[in-house]
Amino acid sequence: MIESKDLIRNSKVIVMLGAGGVGKTTSAIVIALAAAKLGKRVALLSIDPAKRLAAALGIPLSNDLATLSIPQEYGITGSVAAAMLDQKAVFDQMVDRHAPTRDAAIRIKANSIYRAASTNLGGPLEYMALAKLQDLSADARYDLVVLDTPPDTHALDFLARPNVLDGFMETKVMNWLVRPFLVAGRLGLGKLLSASERLMGGMAKVSGVEPLRLFAEFLVLMQDVIEGFHKSGEATAELLQRPSTRFILVSIPTHTARRSAENIFKQLRELSYKPELLLVNRCLPEAVTADLLSQEQDHQLATYVLKANGQREVIEKLMSMAPNIWRLPEREHDPGDLAGLMDLVAALSHQK
Repeated sequence: MIESKDLIRNSKVIVMLGAGGVGKTTSAIVIALAAAKLGKRVALLSIDPAKRLAAALGIPLSNDLATLSIPQEYGITGSVAAAMLDQKAVFDQMVDRHAPTRDAAIRIKANSIYRAASTNLGGPLEYMALAKLQDLSADARYDLVVLDTPPDTHALDFLARPNVLDGFMETKVMNWLVRPFLVAGRLGLGKLLSASERLMGGMAKVSGVEPLRLFAEFLVLMQDVIEGFHKSGEATAELLQRPSTRFILVSIPTHTARRSAENIFKQLRELSYKPELLLVNRCLPEAVTADLLSQEQDHQLATYVLKANGQREVIEKLMSMAPNIWRLPEREHDPGDLAGLMDLVAALSHQK
């Protein structure tokens, strides 16, 4: 069994995974606070669409890391800086970083295709988060990065292909679209439109040259940025396989959540990732469960006995799947403030 303190101390990156509604975001915050209590400087990233992280921490979160103010009474010797990733802002930062010139970056961000893709395209935020994860893991200001992923299959999608742009610019279609504009570019930007119109030939007559011009010009401008994405993806793929990167699967003691956890666990294994442990939220305390199960004939407690039996069965099945399991107790209300979160940190510190 792995003690919570040992796992946190020996980790550089912790990726939180789980279905929706199992307390994954809360668990990510608790892990980050527990690490800070051990003296670690933690960067906490969330791409949870519910955006509960900001409310729970009581600070306005944006694409920029904001340091959480924690009263001394909680004994936090480290720090937690948190960010809620914004798709458009992350896109813009990557363009500014990888575009060959400032003028090229301005032109890319002014392109109508870029504006639509950076705001509305589904999926890229998850890949951007991995790029940000890679950056922060190399940042000497932080000892640990905790990533709160989107629910279920969305997280598995980007873990399956952290380098999603690998080979993108080498495909036949991309070469076919971009080549005329590369040739035209060599003739001078002033001749771009007329040259591309001739080179596009029949295709331009069918679809109109303007949509093709916008798309191909976008790809030409984005070549360096796409290459930057590609290199970031390569580094991220290597980072995710390091021994210091840990995967924690979050669940709750219900049969539906158990089936989801089993599915995620299986897929992670198939992707060659090693989920380190299962963190099960909303558990009845073991002493309470034992007491209830010893009073099975008490009809007044029948509902609670049934619940205790169900939880015990689910947890036993989860334990057969993963050797390491942590349990956090059920609370009357979700921990919506720092005091409630620190109560869970205290519970986590006793996990073995």
